Amino acid sequence: MRLFNIYFPFITLLVLISCSLDGYSQQETMPDSLLVSSYVEGPHIRQISNNRVDVFYIQHDSIKNKTKKISRSYRYKNDTLIFKGFAGGDTLTYVVPKNIRPRSGIFEKADKIIVLGDIHGEFDALISILRYNKVIDDRNRWIFGDGHIVFTGDVFDRGKKVTECLWLIFQLEIQAKKAGGRVHYIIGNHEMMALLFDDRYVNTKYKHAARFLKYHYSHFFDKYTVLGSWLRSKNTLMRIGDQLFVHGGISPKFLEKKMKIDDVNIKMRYHLNNYTQLEDTTLVDLFLYSYSPLWYRGYLSRTPSYDRISLAEVIKTLDFYESMVIIFGHTPVARVYPFYSFKLIAMDVPIGDPNFIDQALLIENQKYYRIFAHKEKERLR
Repeated sequence: MRLFNIYFPFITLLVLISCSLDGYSQQETMPDSLLVSSYVEGPHIRQISNNRVDVFYIQHDSIKNKTKKISRSYRYKNDTLIFKGFAGGDTLTYVVPKNIRPRSGIFEKADKIIVLGDIHGEFDALISILRYNKVIDDRNRWIFGDGHIVFTGDVFDRGKKVTECLWLIFQLEIQAKKAGGRVHYIIGNHEMMALLFDDRYVNTKYKHAARFLKYHYSHFFDKYTVLGSWLRSKNTLMRIGDQLFVHGGISPKFLEKKMKIDDVNIKMRYHLNNYTQLEDTTLVDLFLYSYSPLWYRGYLSRTPSYDRISLAEVIKTLDFYESMVIIFGHTPVARVYPFYSFKLIAMDVPIGDPNFIDQALLIENQKYYRIFAHKEKERLR
């Protein structure tokens, strides 16, 4: 059966999808492995009814070898949920709109744009960059005015503070919009993996928390959760002015389909949200596998599937999407780097890795700069 074959990389789904969410109401404590360090994971918010939610944390004490769920029930008021963190020293205030909807991937030109590559749960490094460059204050509140921030995907996996990163971005989206700015989070292949039951790169902490609830990790982000609904609203392609943003890249094979930006975004949501029961599988290879905007590495690499992209092919992409530059992550580089005469800019400098200097991209007055957590910006040349 073809539908089975195309989902072979997610074969674990056939076993894991049977993990019932009934485990959510299991006993509060159970013995657990002493090998897992103590942690508090959350908050996670699960819809109970149209107007009521369960907010919960998982707390693990490795010394006592105990794990428990700490939860409270809340109701939306005026279509907004506001609560203060209540476990493990979390005193943050969370503001959550009831209705989370997709938005267009096309925006007018912005005077200031900061672009961040693959974060992979490195919350502390992310905070350092944002504070040093006066995007947030010492309480992690938006102070960037009408500026824009773009996250080029892969906030998930590897690191130990994925949930903290997600909530920071979630709250900054709300704060930025009120100030006249914007926060954009485009999805990467690791967001796809988190939604499609692929936990190969998930930190042990999260697997442990999921096991306690008799979950798979992906259940933390299913369609009945706030974070899951939010992630499913995100775009794959985005353009601000004449700058195009994507996680992996636009392969020539993908470009052949001549799909406009919002058409790509709608179709990717369709593939992610209906992956077990797709009625139309004609584009599944282009959206979920190596030629996908989430997985393509041809801007920097040659693979058995394709050669490195040519300048002529890049120009075709730019012309079709009415852009001057493509800014992307996914494929690691030693520094934020422009090539093909600034038609491509690579973003994925491994953040939090001591072998690299944490950095991001600033676009200001049509000039490009590397920005850092502990030193002044430098012009890209």
